[in-house]
Amino acid sequence: MKWNLAAALVTVLVVEIHAAPPADACGVKLTVKSSAPRKAVARTSNPSDVLLLGNPPRRLELDLTASGHRVEVAPAASSAKRKSYAVVITDAGLQDEARASFPGAVVIVRSGDVTADMRSVEQQVARRPVRTEEARTVVAARPSRTPIAAGPPQPEPRRIVAASEPKDAEPVTDPTPPPAPPPQRVAAVVPKATEPKVTEAPPPPEKPRMVAKANTVHDEVYFALGSSRFDNQAVLNKAVRWLKDSSDVSVVIEGHADPTGTHEGNLALSQRRAEFVRDFLVSAGIDQSRLEVIGYGDTRLRYGRADRRNRRAAIVVK
Repeated sequence: MKWNLAAALVTVLVVEIHAAPPADACGVKLTVKSSAPRKAVARTSNPSDVLLLGNPPRRLELDLTASGHRVEVAPAASSAKRKSYAVVITDAGLQDEARASFPGAVVIVRSGDVTADMRSVEQQVARRPVRTEEARTVVAARPSRTPIAAGPPQPEPRRIVAASEPKDAEPVTDPTPPPAPPPQRVAAVVPKATEPKVTEAPPPPEKPRMVAKANTVHDEVYFALGSSRFDNQAVLNKAVRWLKDSSDVSVVIEGHADPTGTHEGNLALSQRRAEFVRDFLVSAGIDQSRLEVIGYGDTRLRYGRADRRNRRAAIVVK
């Protein structure tokens, strides 16, 4: 009996020692990690046909499509649907096949960084003109002007027919000169009055036209920090009048931004500023085919880095 009681006490002590400590809380704490939000993809200034050759990442295809390009994915050059592309992005080892199959395309070997590959594509398509197939038609040719008479025709110079031979001097016999004959009356000849000639008045001179030099900044508009719209439209009204007077001039609307913010954000902001100016000119009656839009972001600072005039859109003559 005593041994059974001792064994029971030992068992209770062992259980108490090895029992789990009480929990501090009755709830369960969960930690949820989410990926950082992706930045917005800037719209391209020259939508082009792009071929992704090999096994590209899905994000590269989605970003190129979101920026406005026409994207096609093919495992090999022989399975591509088109015969020509503006840009071909290929895996390492397929660049020779891409150059042989598409000689007119720009071949870019994929680096593995989607942002770097996107930037390479935009640098290549920005160098290509937007409308290379469309030839510019001649609007009007200035007619040839007839010369205006400078005065009456001049008579021909007289020609010498013959010269009289000199006579020998006769000897003087009488030194006394003979008396002079009486003067004869000669009737005065009054010249007739000539009628004045009536000449036609020359036509009024043509109004001088403003000739724009190529690659010159004609007008600039400035924006507030982070904004792509403004209320002062006096400068744009002046640009509209100039473009209507110079109907044979085409321009490039360049969007710019200051170094504030990220490079991708400034690129998208400059594109929106250039498109705002283009939409205003088109709404005022300017043909959209004369306007080209491109955003440079913060890559072309015309003024100092701290100058707010870098937040601008410039109208540049082609």
